[in-house]
Amino acid sequence: MRIKVALILLLLIIISIIVTLNIFFQQNYEAEMAAQFNQQQLIIAKTLSDSIQTNIQHLINEASAFVKLLSNRGLHRVGLDEFVNYAFAELSTELGVEMIIVDQNNIPIFQTRPDLFPVDVLNDLSEKIKNLHSSKFYFMEDVPLRRLIFGFPVKKGKTFIGATIITVNISEICNKFLTPIQAGKRGHAWMMDASGTLLYHPTQPKMIGRNIFNADKSCYKCHKSFKTEIQILSAKDIGFSSYIAPYGEDKLVAFSRVRLPSINWIVCVSIPYSEVTQSIKNSMRFHSLLVFTILIATAIVSFIIIIINKERVKAEEKALYSEKIKAYAKELENIVNERTKELTLEKEKLDAIVSSIEAGICIFDEKEQVVWMNRVMKHWLSEEKKKNFTVKKLFDDQRFLDNIHSAIVDNRFIQEVSFLDLGNKKGYFQMVATPIHSPDGKSQIMVLLQDVTELKKAQEQLMQSEKLSALARLSAGVAHEIGNPLTSVSS
Repeated sequence: MRIKVALILLLLIIISIIVTLNIFFQQNYEAEMAAQFNQQQLIIAKTLSDSIQTNIQHLINEASAFVKLLSNRGLHRVGLDEFVNYAFAELSTELGVEMIIVDQNNIPIFQTRPDLFPVDVLNDLSEKIKNLHSSKFYFMEDVPLRRLIFGFPVKKGKTFIGATIITVNISEICNKFLTPIQAGKRGHAWMMDASGTLLYHPTQPKMIGRNIFNADKSCYKCHKSFKTEIQILSAKDIGFSSYIAPYGEDKLVAFSRVRLPSINWIVCVSIPYSEVTQSIKNSMRFHSLLVFTILIATAIVSFIIIIINKERVKAEEKALYSEKIKAYAKELENIVNERTKELTLEKEKLDAIVSSIEAGICIFDEKEQVVWMNRVMKHWLSEEKKKNFTVKKLFDDQRFLDNIHSAIVDNRFIQEVSFLDLGNKKGYFQMVATPIHSPDGKSQIMVLLQDVTELKKAQEQLMQSEKLSALARLSAGVAHEIGNPLTSVSS
């Protein structure tokens, strides 16, 4: 028993050590995996920011080249539409670009959309562009309308002859570069500018255009605080951090800046920490399952080996016991055979004695049905009498039946002489009824019948003879008594 308890305690200690090591290694692996994943996310964020920066810079370069061509051509209306459509064909297919060209009097002479700017805004833009050097351009980020505005002066030499204003849709930039990005199953890319205004977020579209420094209660449904965002704003070009969502889930975030002379955006890629470590958890779960399986398999195999050894020992003991039992059985068989021979001999003696007795013997059960009778009794009974032979058929006298029942209760025998008609034999029989009690508590009746008819006749003759003899003696006495007076008289 102590050995079993010690083995169980040892098994529990081993399991505890395995679980502790498993948790320790899992935490280390998770931290290492998070660090590696941050590096990967940082590469993605840097790639996205570089792609946005490259595309916007390409757009600026193409627009500058277009303005130079337009300056050389002039702004006369003849063939202007064909020229612009041809030169602007490449730009118009990218990033939702729109264009408007005004002359020196701020009158539009070409526009891709008539409602691109109100008149006052257009006049204000033209005035700001007019004084720029031909190699410079004006930039404005129109967050409410989600567009970037680039204004290029069109000059003939140093003379201002008009302005080209190009708008770029911020949503188109985000849809092209950020929307397709999916980090894991629930990771995504989002973007804000250097002032803390959210420019794009796939899961919080209602928050777009809101500033983290002017946050209200609705902003804290998805954030506990904006400390991480503020740290990102104050950080260098690239980096990574983490934050906890209100629903308690840790998130990792990597960021990279889009740096242009007039644009300072921050591209962020975030993913739940649980998703980063899910593969580790699955792997550790598999390893734990494997270890426990091996441990359980070892325990089962050990248990089976113990059982097999026990069974082998039991088999050996059983074989030993079997040999002993065989020896005992052989000895018992010899004893039984000897006893059987003795019983057979005794039975034969008893049968010989019973057969030699010229008396009828029969045995009745508790229901007074005959269960055995000897040869003499069978000979005396007729076939009719043998059918359903009972005590009542044997004795008609109710008194004798009552005596038999009393004898069974009192465990004594009764004896009586009565006249019986057995079918094949009738006459006077001496009847002896004796109760027999078996070990299981059942009672039987053994009845012995002896024919005393001749004895009865002899007794009757003897009694008759004795009666006659007595009568003779009486007569002689009477005669003698009578004779004496006569003698006296004659004398």
